[in-house]
Amino acid sequence: MSANEIETLQFNCTTCPSECLLTVEVKRGADGAVAEVYSVTGNSCPRGDTFAHQELTCPMRVLTTTVAVSGGDEALLPVRTAEAIPLALHAQAMDLIRGLVIDAPIRMGDVVLENLLNTNIDLIASMDIDTPK
Repeated sequence: MSANEIETLQFNCTTCPSECLLTVEVKRGADGAVAEVYSVTGNSCPRGDTFAHQELTCPMRVLTTTVAVSGGDEALLPVRTAEAIPLALHAQAMDLIRGLVIDAPIRMGDVVLENLLNTNIDLIASMDIDTPK
């Protein structure tokens, strides 16, 4: 497909339980990346249009993983980003997170790592971990 042709893509919107099937017309640049989104149809609310543009230009996801715990009644702490971060940063974030060790006790919602990769988004605890009794 040449860089000037319009391509039609289909995928589901995941912003709400309706999971509308979106049909999106795009034009790709010389590098193969989406250069322009021409139209979005199939969405039953405005969030579908926003989702399609975001998904095709800079996909975002909440990162969920675990962090090692020192002195706790559990060895691993489930963590997640407080908001979605660019999908392109997930591997770099995981490289940083793998080296973390958190001291117990910790409470759900506590910030484990501030401003992850300068995104202004924190990595937060997803459960409580106490010290052994």
